[in-house]
Amino acid sequence: MLQGAPSVMVPQLMTAFDLDVADIGWLTSSFLCLYLIFQVPGGYLADRCNARALLVICSLLMAVACYWFSISETMLSASASRAFMGVVTSPVIVVCMTLASRWFPERYFPTLAGLIEAFALAGGGLGPLILPNLMEAFGWQGAMQAAAIFGVVLAAMIAIFVKSTPPVSVSDVRLHEVTCGADLEIEKVDTSPFDRVSFSLCCMYGFGLFAVITSFGGLWGIPFFYERFPGEQEAVADMVALVFVGAAIGAPLLGWLACQVGSTRKVMMACAVISPIFFSMLIFCQCSMLVMALICFMCGISSGGYMLAFSVVKSISPAERVGVLLAITNGSMLLAGPVMQLLIGFILEGIGHDGLSALSIQDYQLAFVPLLLCQLLALIVAVCLKKQ
Repeated sequence: MLQGAPSVMVPQLMTAFDLDVADIGWLTSSFLCLYLIFQVPGGYLADRCNARALLVICSLLMAVACYWFSISETMLSASASRAFMGVVTSPVIVVCMTLASRWFPERYFPTLAGLIEAFALAGGGLGPLILPNLMEAFGWQGAMQAAAIFGVVLAAMIAIFVKSTPPVSVSDVRLHEVTCGADLEIEKVDTSPFDRVSFSLCCMYGFGLFAVITSFGGLWGIPFFYERFPGEQEAVADMVALVFVGAAIGAPLLGWLACQVGSTRKVMMACAVISPIFFSMLIFCQCSMLVMALICFMCGISSGGYMLAFSVVKSISPAERVGVLLAITNGSMLLAGPVMQLLIGFILEGIGHDGLSALSIQDYQLAFVPLLLCQLLALIVAVCLKKQ
């Protein structure tokens, strides 16, 4: 929700800080840039620190950052507060996944990782619904101060209800009971060689599928549909939102399916096959808005398979490095946003000469070819992954 907050405050922020469009872009991206940079340090903290204490501290610092942003009077102060938000929230999703991996049997991890991702996507989807109502009542400063209050409440709830990671994973309890403290057996399990090739393939898989959600759904889908369905601005926004809704539903659903099938790799391959099919239909199919809305939803569900990469990474990671490796995987997925958004922008700029208004449907279709290639990369990766 915080990551996309400035997108619903653009006119107010431009007036408050006397900004142009480029300044708004910098203000928005300052969060994501620092969030990406601090993924690995955040993962290191997730491995080394008390999980409950880390979540409480992050929530409180997030509240401080929100309040700082609300009282900022200059572009520099606002950008610094956004960057601080990115830093203090960077460990959070990895800590949540680490908690899930330690408190629940390993067979449940794909489903739980999917639920964590679903709530993250839901936050991004609810932001444009909740924040405008708060802004209408209290102004943009009041909306951010409400977010700060929520951060304090969240920190208190975490302190009361969340337990830190146990010294031994639930999945390893039986091992400890059987060995009765035989450290040699436990060390033999924990020090197994780390498969760097599979880890790299998982990062590429997540990059390939998440690129559709963050590049098409996050930026270029709306102008494409404006050209595809002229005069239907409100309906277009709803169609693009269905990509995120589908991903939020698909992430836990596909994780549950992987648990039932007993093979994460098979579900990953199925997603990597189905996702480019639906995305090709999305950009090339001539159909009604109702059919296109269904295609957007199915495209989101199939692309939600990106979170299965977390399951494979967790299963091949040494216990003492799970947080760091999950953080690197998360960072590789998030990197798809700025990389592919920028690439598509360059392609459209090279094709068009008079701005977005001069671009045709065919221009957008050509610019979206790299996204199809990303999905095909995910399919190749899924085929190359070893059977876990």
